[in-house]
Amino acid sequence: MRANSPAISWTNGLSAARGTLAGVNGLLVGRSAELSRLVRVLESAAQGTAGVALVGGDAGIGKTRLAGELVAEARERGFHVLVGQCAELGDALPYLPLADALRGAEPGVREAAAAHPMLGQLLPGGESGSSSTGLTQQRLFGSLLGLLADVQPVLFVIEDLHWADRSTRDLLVFLSRMVQSERVCVLGTYRTDDLHRRHPLRSVLAELKRLPTVTNVELGPLDSGEMSDYVATFGEMGAQELGLIVSRADGNPFYAEELFAAMSEGDSLPDELASLLLSRVEVLSEAGQRVLRAAAVAGRQVEDDLLREVSGLPLAEFEEAAREIVSRGLLKVHGHGYTFRHALLQEAVYTDLLPGERTRLHAAFARLLTSPAELAHHHLASHDLAGALTASAEAGREAERLGAPAEAHSHYDQALGLWDRVEGAAGLAGES
Repeated sequence: MRANSPAISWTNGLSAARGTLAGVNGLLVGRSAELSRLVRVLESAAQGTAGVALVGGDAGIGKTRLAGELVAEARERGFHVLVGQCAELGDALPYLPLADALRGAEPGVREAAAAHPMLGQLLPGGESGSSSTGLTQQRLFGSLLGLLADVQPVLFVIEDLHWADRSTRDLLVFLSRMVQSERVCVLGTYRTDDLHRRHPLRSVLAELKRLPTVTNVELGPLDSGEMSDYVATFGEMGAQELGLIVSRADGNPFYAEELFAAMSEGDSLPDELASLLLSRVEVLSEAGQRVLRAAAVAGRQVEDDLLREVSGLPLAEFEEAAREIVSRGLLKVHGHGYTFRHALLQEAVYTDLLPGERTRLHAAFARLLTSPAELAHHHLASHDLAGALTASAEAGREAERLGAPAEAHSHYDQALGLWDRVEGAAGLAGES
């Protein structure tokens, strides 16, 4: 193999691929309707009508597991399966998932690919050929799929399209438009929470979703019943522990798995899960991170005006930062403000704050809020015990007026806990 052969780079690049279907296991819960839609595309392909299925959803929502179910179904029906994985390498390695698929194919398929010089370059030991256009290479790959379909139906899976290089995106469009009467099914998966406004995959998806041969499946969070059924399969746990995992996981199976694995550590967020969540924060601009940190101190949701004041940014800079955060799927618009898309993201960002930063942000919220219950929370978190005592007592009285004895008891209990730590407690609490 020549020193400058693309196969060298592709071979190294494939090691960056992760989360492939080979490692899929576990129970598929709450996705029967979505799986049925994918199986119908597979059945149509078996009968000679090619189709493309796109599966989108947040990280950890179950895309790979669902794709694994379709792969198993395809193999049972006699399909030949090719699985290619995109990696977070930008446009450095064109056609990386194609190379991945050919490397993992059975010998007969690799031999067929090697017969096409340009496809042969993607195989281990492949020789560099003459330069050619991407269009020619796409036609060769379309011919290869047609050749395979003459013998048996083909399922070609491309995982993590949000990381796809430009050549792979062009290839997906080509297959979606040009492969029609062959017994071929193409399945692509992508993260919706990675598709910010300028993401190059967005325009490709918009184009493909208009085609009659393309089926789009969006995976949302599992509901509480489905999550309870899923978490119950993990192992022995009490009803309280199960309920806590279901509540914190927000319908995300991967989050639930990580929370269960770390259950012995208490309520702390598992390191691996925290790293996954924070990796999406680190790509934000400095202003975007500043706004998101302030939002995390507010809690799960926050009003726009309040967040702008606490962030301390000029209006135009704040609005640009907020738009960036929303476009990346970290916050979503809710009424006159914003809410975290996932509760665990808010928890991860909050936990990652420096102690002094956390104190200052809580104090900033306390200066702007008027609700006694919210004031009590922020005063206490900013170590203003006198302010926390006053606000807790007032919050208790307000809860009593609203006929909420449990909440009143909680606020009074907090005030009593501060009583001996604050000078002049009776006066601060409004007692004569």
